[in-house]
Amino acid sequence: MILSDKTIKDYIAIGKIKIFPEFNLADIRPAGIRLHLGSELLIPIEGQVVDLDSNEDIKFERISLLTNCFTLKPRHFILGSTFEKFQVPRNIVCHVDGRSTVARIGLAIHCTSGIIDGNFEEARTIVLEMKNQGPFDIVLRHRTALAMLSFTQLSTDIEQATQKQYKGQESVVAPNLRLQKE
Repeated sequence: MILSDKTIKDYIAIGKIKIFPEFNLADIRPAGIRLHLGSELLIPIEGQVVDLDSNEDIKFERISLLTNCFTLKPRHFILGSTFEKFQVPRNIVCHVDGRSTVARIGLAIHCTSGIIDGNFEEARTIVLEMKNQGPFDIVLRHRTALAMLSFTQLSTDIEQATQKQYKGQESVVAPNLRLQKE
């Protein structure tokens, strides 16, 4: 069951859904919450070969959005994160997706990792895998509304512990190939 705006408001009011550091109730949509871009981006260094079975770090350039905007060119891929951090109980899982307006200019917000799990033990940001699939240069700024988060009630509580691969995620984090098999 996907949570409605009324249920989301109720869960926020009683602390079942926690959003940090601040939250505007106007960002609650009919079946989710509007999300904003965090303060940093990771730009992949071109020319690397990535072996998914290796323990090598992938190289990125870190860009701050606090003082300047960033222009994402067509066909380019970057990592960002949400401004907001979320914590939900073990019986709720989150789904991140793009906003319709953003999609209409060609900006994809996540490649394939739309399910956000493991944020029941701690509040975390959500990493956004962004690609400009359109013909326009797209200007990105800190706290621009880019994504939507919906909530699904699970049939039972999650039993597994949080995977430690991205534990403590407070901003944009590069892929962690070292811990992906744990």
